[in-house]
Amino acid sequence: MSGEKFMRKSILWFISCFLFFAVVPCQAQEEEEFFEEEFGEEFLDEEFLDEEGFMDEEDSFLEGEEFGEDELLDEEDQLGDEDFGGFGEEMGEPLEEDFEGDTRLGYTIMVSGGMPTFRNSTLLPWLGSPNGRIGVDLPFYFSLGPIGFRVGGEVGMYGFAYDETGLEVQDKKVLPLEGQFGGIGFFGIVTIPSGPANLRFGAGMLGTSPAYMAVQSLGVAVGDIMDLRLGVRATAAYNVPDGLTTTGTHMSWVDAFMALGLTF
Repeated sequence: MSGEKFMRKSILWFISCFLFFAVVPCQAQEEEEFFEEEFGEEFLDEEFLDEEGFMDEEDSFLEGEEFGEDELLDEEDQLGDEDFGGFGEEMGEPLEEDFEGDTRLGYTIMVSGGMPTFRNSTLLPWLGSPNGRIGVDLPFYFSLGPIGFRVGGEVGMYGFAYDETGLEVQDKKVLPLEGQFGGIGFFGIVTIPSGPANLRFGAGMLGTSPAYMAVQSLGVAVGDIMDLRLGVRATAAYNVPDGLTTTGTHMSWVDAFMALGLTF
């Protein structure tokens, strides 16, 4: 009995081994055929790992003559000249044409004549007299941040006469300051040009009084060296004459003027 059992076990073991080695290779072959049918040959190990052909094509693409360093630089130059149409040059020209500063070199002499048109309460009973001024701007152009300016000086006259309207004056000595006062003043000037407009600031003396002024004018060029200007000028002085009856601390007025400038 024991011999028969051993024989049966041996036969079963032999049959099991035979079935195992016969079925597993067939299953592997079916899986390989499945991948070939679904994805093609490129997913097989031999074809997938063989990438030398692909790299050769890529290297030849990068090493082609049309992508050499010299040719690439030439194409960049052509792109800058043709596609952008000289963009840098177009941006440079308007900057020079639209620049509004006074670029004239040389001395500028300004001769002006004006008339007071507005007076503060201190000068209310007084009438302004025609006055003249002459100024010189030096041939130097300075800048303080974005602001450009020139410096110079100005000398001028000023005068006022007492308003005798409605009065019968036999002797002017009865009038304050005998009916008139005036003098000569001088200022240091800073001129800020902006296109056809000029903004000027000055500080100096009117007679014996500290004074300051501010001027705004618009001009038209007449040739290369001459310009004609119209403007207004505000002047303030702080030492009121003793004979001038007033309750104010200073006297001030505004002139309307015309000026002729020469640059040489």
